[in-house]
Amino acid sequence: MRFEKSFRSDQEVILRFLDALGGGAAILSGSKKARPGFFIFAHTFIREFVEENFFKKEALLIRALVDNGFPPDDGPVGAMLAAQKKSRESGEHMLNAAKGWQAGDEDARVEVGWAASEYTSTMRQHLERLRNLIFPLLEQNISPEDEHRISEGLNTIAFENSMKGDADKYVKIIESLEDELREWR
Repeated sequence: MRFEKSFRSDQEVILRFLDALGGGAAILSGSKKARPGFFIFAHTFIREFVEENFFKKEALLIRALVDNGFPPDDGPVGAMLAAQKKSRESGEHMLNAAKGWQAGDEDARVEVGWAASEYTSTMRQHLERLRNLIFPLLEQNISPEDEHRISEGLNTIAFENSMKGDADKYVKIIESLEDELREWR
């Protein structure tokens, strides 16, 4: 399918981010060098790249599956939507706990680590499901017209993002997080 390449590059960016976030969570559990600002900044990537960009792209795939007879609240579509919801919740939990920790609540530090780990685990499973279940289902079930419609939607989203000047912003966020991790070690 033509549109898988767009998702593949996004997935690679997300996996790099998950490596950085997971590294932060691991250091958090064993070192006093970790800082809440890392996790607050990481949430910028979660909100803007994953939730406002990647999940928007996934909505095109979900719509195609529903249009081809898959139930919207069960099976593979239900699993995708549940994972999106769980990732949003754990990302928001991480952000709120990091803000609490930043405000002096040392107990919130443990919550940050838990939520960051929950987020990385959920997103890794979600990306695997996309690659190993959703793409094969789409390949087996959608028409060339559906594939064309998805590709057009992805191009529209990409154009909207380029108009915002976001091309390198998210890689720079990841690089900043990776730099901070190196300072913690």
